Amino acid sequence: MAKLDEIAELLTEEINGFEKSIGRLEKVHENLRNLPLRPDTSEINTLLSVYGSNQKKTIDEQQRLMHKILYKLERSILLPSWAIKLSWGLLVCILLVLAFSIYQVSRTFKKEETAYSKGQERAMVHYRLFFDESPQAKELYQEWMEEKDKK
Repeated sequence: MAKLDEIAELLTEEINGFEKSIGRLEKVHENLRNLPLRPDTSEINTLLSVYGSNQKKTIDEQQRLMHKILYKLERSILLPSWAIKLSWGLLVCILLVLAFSIYQVSRTFKKEETAYSKGQERAMVHYRLFFDESPQAKELYQEWMEEKDKK
């Protein structure tokens, strides 16, 4: 029984200590309630409003860019690849024909000179043969030339 008395005594001491601790906690709680502390959220509110306005500007800018892209996309023309290849092929053909034409035109002067000199040589050969075959025509021609030189 002595042990029970000891245990009961210890329990009463613990209960008294617990009651004292509760009393102190109640006093501290009352003191905390009476303190005029109010949390200051003004800085947080200003930060949130600045962030919100920045977000609104960003969203407005993105919407404006999206409308611009959609407008350009609606106005764009979509061509099939075969049409583009055909257009490039025609352009190359036109350029080749144009270059060949310029080359041919640049060569015409040389062709004309060559043809003129060949024609002159043929005419001279023809007249020599004619004069060799008919000496009377040669004499008449020489007389005509002498009269022409005198005038």
